[in-house]
Amino acid sequence: MANKKLKLTISTLAVLFGVNNYIDSTIEANTTKTNGRYFNWEHGRIFYKVSGEGKPILLIHDLNIFSSENEWIKLTANLSDKYKVYTIDLLGCGRSEKPSLTYTNYLYVQLVSDFIKKVIKEPPIVVVSGMSSTFVLKADAMDENLMDSIFMINPPSLRSLRKNPDKYAKLVLQFFNLPIVSKACYYLATRKANAEYYLSEKCFFNPFQLTDATVKAAYLAAHQDKGNGKHLYACLKAHYLNVNITNTNNRPSARKVLILGEEEPEAKEITMEYQNLYKNLDIKTIKATKKLPHMEAPEKVINIINSKLI
Repeated sequence: MANKKLKLTISTLAVLFGVNNYIDSTIEANTTKTNGRYFNWEHGRIFYKVSGEGKPILLIHDLNIFSSENEWIKLTANLSDKYKVYTIDLLGCGRSEKPSLTYTNYLYVQLVSDFIKKVIKEPPIVVVSGMSSTFVLKADAMDENLMDSIFMINPPSLRSLRKNPDKYAKLVLQFFNLPIVSKACYYLATRKANAEYYLSEKCFFNPFQLTDATVKAAYLAAHQDKGNGKHLYACLKAHYLNVNITNTNNRPSARKVLILGEEEPEAKEITMEYQNLYKNLDIKTIKATKKLPHMEAPEKVINIINSKLI
C-alpha cells in the first residue's frame, strides 16, 4: 500500500514537472526581445525603458503579478514628446528578476529611492498606479527632495492596508517555496483565463476595450523568469506588502494629485480617506473608467498630468 502511494506521488510530481517545463518553454517562445535596459540593483536586475527628452517622469505600474511596464503603453508615446519618460518593471514583475525572498513594502521603498538616485539622478514627476502608491508615498515621506510631484491612480483604501500577516502567513510563504507543486499551483492561478478575468472584471469598466495584446502581456508578465513570480504572489496573498501610510503627512513632501476611475468600487471611500490624509490634495475623477483609466482613457490622464504641471 505504501509503495502504491509512493509511486502515485512520484508519478504526480513527474506530470506536474513536465507541465511546468512545457509552460516555461511556451513562455520563452512567446517572449519577444525589447529595447530596454537593466539596473543592477542589489536585490535583483530591474528592467526599465527610457524615451524622450526633457524633465524626467517615472511611471510605476501596480504591484500585481499580472502587471508590468506595459501598463503605460498608451501614455509613453505622448508623454515622451515633452518629458524624458522612464517605465520600470518592479522587482518580482515582468522582465525584472524575481528572487526568492520575502517581499515587503520597504523593499520597494528602497527600490524606488535607489532607482531615482542612481538612474534618473534628479527628482522626477512620478505617476504611480494602485498598490505601488503606498511605497511611493513612504519613499516621499522619508526624503522630501526625492520627487517633484506624485500622481496617484486608484491607490488602495486605507482600510484595506490594515490587513496584516496572520498566523497562516508563514505557511503560505513556505508552501510557495516548494519546487514543483507550488509552481504548478501558481501557474494554475495565473493561467490566461484568470488574467483575462482579472482585467475585464476588475480593471476595465468597458471590457470591450480590453485587447488580446493586453491580456497576453499580463499573462507573460506573470510567467516570465520560469514562474518565480510565485514569491511575490505569496507575499501579496499573505499581506506582507500592506503598510500604514497615515504617518506620511507629517512633513513637507512632493505635491500630490489623486486620479480616480469613477467606476472603481471604492472610489468614494478612497477620496474621503486621502482627502483627510493630505491637505491641498488635488482630486480628479475620470468617468467611464475603473482601475486602469490610463488604459481606458489615456488622453484624459495625459491632460490631467499636463494641466497640473503648467
